[in-house]
Amino acid sequence: MDSLQEKHIDVKRGLHYRYYISEAGDTSKPTLLLLHGWPDSAHLWHRMLPDLAKLNLKILAPDLLAYGGSSKPTDPALYDHRLMSADILEILDSEKIDKVIPIGHDFGCWFTAKFHLLHPERCVATVHIGIAYMPPITEMPSLEDLNAMMVQLYGYPRYSYFHFFTADDAPELFAANLESAWHVLHGDGEDWVKYIFCTPDGMRDWVTAGRTDVPLRAYAKDEKLKREWMALMPTAKEWEASFCWYRAFAGGIQAEADKAIPVERYKLELPVLAVMCKGDGVNPPNTLDGPKEAGLLPNLTEDLLEGGHWCPYEEPEKLSKMIVDFVREQGFAG
Repeated sequence: MDSLQEKHIDVKRGLHYRYYISEAGDTSKPTLLLLHGWPDSAHLWHRMLPDLAKLNLKILAPDLLAYGGSSKPTDPALYDHRLMSADILEILDSEKIDKVIPIGHDFGCWFTAKFHLLHPERCVATVHIGIAYMPPITEMPSLEDLNAMMVQLYGYPRYSYFHFFTADDAPELFAANLESAWHVLHGDGEDWVKYIFCTPDGMRDWVTAGRTDVPLRAYAKDEKLKREWMALMPTAKEWEASFCWYRAFAGGIQAEADKAIPVERYKLELPVLAVMCKGDGVNPPNTLDGPKEAGLLPNLTEDLLEGGHWCPYEEPEKLSKMIVDFVREQGFAG
């Protein structure tokens, strides 16, 4: 993140955020707002920054709540997407930033959509990486019912891993088996992501045993990258905070927050770029079909990457080019 300036802010609700912002960039144009997912930090974007800088737009990349240098509360209620969106607005206002293009990956992609839905006046477009647009859910089903629906729709329980992530012992197990966790995230076995995330108890059994007997994807063999990631997630406290994103979702906190979003906003009228990944069995490209067929993405640009879920690490140049081309084609940069 050397190309960006590190800054800090305490927001009104008493939480601390670390964020990174570029000194260069046309302040008359929208800012690229980079929103990482689980279990990463703003560092997720570092391989893409040189190419994104070619747009000559301001870039802002926060460590979202629970990650990096930001606060790590362990109360799921503090992860209400309305509250976290208000935190981001405070950061934007402190930097005198009006319009943004939120760009999200993983749970940051889900948060990108929520920010867009709650504050469309601040967004000129959005980019969803790896996860299809999910319209508001005002009544959260149980995880058992949710996975039964996934089996009916896709043939397998896509959200099996939610059971593990919301279990009381998950933080301790992940903290005690960081090497195993790295292999869980970045393994290169056949249909690895689908197997490890979508097999009931598959990930729990793997992490509990401390297993590492799966090859790593090429980017994940970078020891520096692994050490930097492990330094951000060293204890059960960090893991417990990160799982609050899942607890808030599974526990209905986000469904209650979704009730504040007017139904007429469910259709994303602004330009949307959706980049899906062929190698992501949890979020396969066909999960984009539902919101498309429902007419919720009338101004959609689609793109596809060959690799796995962590494409900002694996295919940063290709992903950056997709974003740069989209932003230019929409007229937001020269």
